[in-house]
Amino acid sequence: MTEDNKPEEEKGSSPLNKALENLEKAEAHLADTRADESKAEHEVEEAISEIKEAEEKQDYVEVRVIHVNEVEKTSFEERLLATLQEVWNKAYDKLHIEKKPKDIFQTAGQHPKSLMTHLSLTLAKARQECVIDDFCFGIASETGGACSGDK
Repeated sequence: MTEDNKPEEEKGSSPLNKALENLEKAEAHLADTRADESKAEHEVEEAISEIKEAEEKQDYVEVRVIHVNEVEKTSFEERLLATLQEVWNKAYDKLHIEKKPKDIFQTAGQHPKSLMTHLSLTLAKARQECVIDDFCFGIASETGGACSGDK
């Protein structure tokens, strides 16, 4: 009996049918592999996003500012790349106090240093150059009144 004369059930084992079955299996395997690859790419994107978020949080610090004359305090998150001028301006907004022409931005603590000649420095650069020790600042206003005789 030749291949053409065999019943239909027996034709299923022909080389062409086996090749078609193998093709279907390969296509199914490829579809599964592509799904796995897509899932892996999504996981990589999520991980990169988490890394970026973590890095961005490291780029921020908590800044504390006290207005010496008004005895008002505020604290807020600020970028390390913000300039001292930007921090000073933001402090006025947070304190809801009007900036006066003779106000001075300074370090906080018992022995404050004026930061007026360093306002263009970023927080990171000011700390790196030891202009500031921390992220605590003060705003001092001229109070007026009697002269102290110091000239």
